[in-house]
Amino acid sequence: MIQDFLLEYCSKPFVSGFEQMTPEFLPNSFMPFCDTYENDNRGSYIFCKKGKASRSIMLEAHVDELGFMITELLPGGFLRFSPVGYYNTLFLDSQDVIIYGKQEVPGVICARPDKHWKENEIINLRTDWLYIDTGLTDEELECLVRPGDVALIRKTPQMLDEDIMCARGMDDKAGVAVMLAAAKELENLPHSSTIYYSAAVQEEGPGLGGQIATYKIHPDIAFAFDVGHGWTEDLPRDEMLTVGGGPALAIGGRFHPGMVKKFISICEELGINYQLEPTPAASGTDAESIQTNRDGVPVLLISIPLRYMHTGVETGSISDIEKIGKTVAHMISRIDQENWEGLLCY
Repeated sequence: MIQDFLLEYCSKPFVSGFEQMTPEFLPNSFMPFCDTYENDNRGSYIFCKKGKASRSIMLEAHVDELGFMITELLPGGFLRFSPVGYYNTLFLDSQDVIIYGKQEVPGVICARPDKHWKENEIINLRTDWLYIDTGLTDEELECLVRPGDVALIRKTPQMLDEDIMCARGMDDKAGVAVMLAAAKELENLPHSSTIYYSAAVQEEGPGLGGQIATYKIHPDIAFAFDVGHGWTEDLPRDEMLTVGGGPALAIGGRFHPGMVKKFISICEELGINYQLEPTPAASGTDAESIQTNRDGVPVLLISIPLRYMHTGVETGSISDIEKIGKTVAHMISRIDQENWEGLLCY
């Protein structure tokens, strides 16, 4: 189920700031496991499974993905563009793209010919040295595209083996998939708290979506899901996460010690391997905007290990996603039967 969901999800456009380009996809996926659905005033998708107790728990992941915005139409069918969010610019040259104008327009990102490069410029490739070639005439382009339209890398999601998936936008569509896995698991587990699933907008930039959704929901505790850098051959093992190695739990002063301890105990009880991600300062995720909301929200940050982050070939493990969803669901079920004062005291 989760593999099929993520393969379809990663083929759909959710450019940061334009997350309503495919408005029915997430409701169709989450509503079989929830009671209500709404978009808040910023556009985040909020799903709710009502419980009998007065307590509420929020699961949050950002729905948006990196993309591009068209900034200028140039003679000859070319386009200037600017990234929406932080892209690894060395990856961009020679990529296929889709421009979402009056209709979908294919194009390719190109740079000026090699003979015009100055020494060392290719090491620090700047987006103002790049352009999109559409192959259209000036008249055709003006009819279909205008400044402010958005574009995405054209990448068909694929399974590299039975578990490893490669796609555009795994950051953080993998986190949304974790929430769906948890919602499905909770169908078979007792719980009395009201559960909110927040697919927040605009994390890749100002981070406004998570802040506003949390203020609206006002949860008692929260789980935040994002991605972490997975190990490859050119990186030090002790500083990276292992794809396929299970959930990566952020530890540090920002994350509630009682919730950290409980998550570890649930992993050990279920026989699920986990990784620790020391986080002494800001995490660069929505966890910060969640935990500082209103009078403060106890939060856990759990990362999905991901290779090649902020490129068009982000690569992660379906089993990691399923394991995180299972662990979180069992933790919710367990703490619902316990005294929260003991869990949340310092």
